[in-house]
Amino acid sequence: MNRFVGVVAFVFAIGLSFYSGFLYRGVDPVLTGEVDERILEVMDELQENHYSQPDEDLLVQGAIDGMIAALDDPFTTYFSASDQEEYNQGFEESYVGIGVTVSYVNELIVVEQVATNGPADQAGILVNDIIAFIDGEDVRGDAFYETISKVVGEVGSTVEIGVIRQGFDLPIYFEIERALIDSPSITYEVFEEDGKMVGYIDVNTFGSETATLFSQAIDSLEEEAIDGMVIDLRDNGGGYLSAVVSMLDEFLIDNGKPMFSTEYYVNGSFRRDEYFATNTEEKTYRILTLINENSASASEVFASAMQEHGGHKVVGTTSFGKGTMQTDVPLQAVVGDSIHLTIGKWFTSNEGWVHYDGGTDGVVPDILVEPTELMQAYKVFLLEGDEIVFDSVNTRLENIQVVLNGMGYNVRTDGYFDLDTRDALMDLQANNGLSVSGELTPDTLEVLNAFLTEYKENPYNDAVLMEAVTQID
Repeated sequence: MNRFVGVVAFVFAIGLSFYSGFLYRGVDPVLTGEVDERILEVMDELQENHYSQPDEDLLVQGAIDGMIAALDDPFTTYFSASDQEEYNQGFEESYVGIGVTVSYVNELIVVEQVATNGPADQAGILVNDIIAFIDGEDVRGDAFYETISKVVGEVGSTVEIGVIRQGFDLPIYFEIERALIDSPSITYEVFEEDGKMVGYIDVNTFGSETATLFSQAIDSLEEEAIDGMVIDLRDNGGGYLSAVVSMLDEFLIDNGKPMFSTEYYVNGSFRRDEYFATNTEEKTYRILTLINENSASASEVFASAMQEHGGHKVVGTTSFGKGTMQTDVPLQAVVGDSIHLTIGKWFTSNEGWVHYDGGTDGVVPDILVEPTELMQAYKVFLLEGDEIVFDSVNTRLENIQVVLNGMGYNVRTDGYFDLDTRDALMDLQANNGLSVSGELTPDTLEVLNAFLTEYKENPYNDAVLMEAVTQID
């Protein structure tokens, strides 16, 4: 697994409410005269004699980037004022945008959900549209977070979104006014399975209001006389440590053992803090936590504490493995800019360190359950001039063949476009009133993608969730 794909989503932020202010504010930089002179001399030489005639701002930023890169720590980074604002917004219950949920598939931004009555919905953007142009700029192939940053902006400002829609030869353009969009960190429901009432809470991030919403969700579910509860932390990249402490205290009771502990470096020395449960009343129902390889940081704190301190089972696949923690240090030289700085480690209740580099490489579930092959499949799209043809091999065809088998066909899944695959496509086209060619046309892919969406939205196809439900007595 590439540990640094989508690393922004896996940062473990520590809220100001936890540390009661920024660390390191007012601490003078420690540079020897020799080092300082060396930096200045190199900068002067580059400005005076390098053929590209670099400006000072470029060289200063390069020096900063180089210092951070020397740490070999992907979680320490320099935040401009706008970077900081976007990062913080990710932990709120709303954001400024156009009201779409997207995925990053084959370097394309694909619309997965459109918020009802949101700006995008009112403009006419549809699920499976590909966001290809933003304010006239072609963003296909651009980095995910770089692209997303161009969509967000000020409330009331406008952005032109150009989408590629299957079945249309030319891009379709929409002028959309940005608005405040609800983005709840907690969603919950209760459902009945095999005569059992199961409470389900999906935690998307550990934000500034998450702990309060989590407590309200528990109260609401308990009013339904649930037999058990499932806490879903899959694809949750972390958030505020203060939220985790409050949420764990809903379930764990004081047994003299810390739920977890932290060790961090501040003002030249290490400090250790331990976090104990204060709750004295144990829940009477079973509680299970779901994790996967994208559950990181605060999610791993929660899962490991439930597992080691509370003896509650964890279900899914081994988590990401991020055992460090960060805080934001504002810079005095540039108002609004900051360093997102790794300051220490956190340890599980049993003193384990889950970090991917030198630790245990993640939280290991008590019950290991892989999602189905079809649940891991992704949508496939064809752009202008793009094709997947008979008697060829294509990695995207492997994915299409998995979907075909999920629809009841029986074809190979190695990406080779053989006769059986062509026959399956011809049958699919005939059954859906499409032109029967055996080729992968855009309208054929639309049928395949629609089936995949419906499959994934059905909780009974979620093998990890269903296994957790079976554990509830």
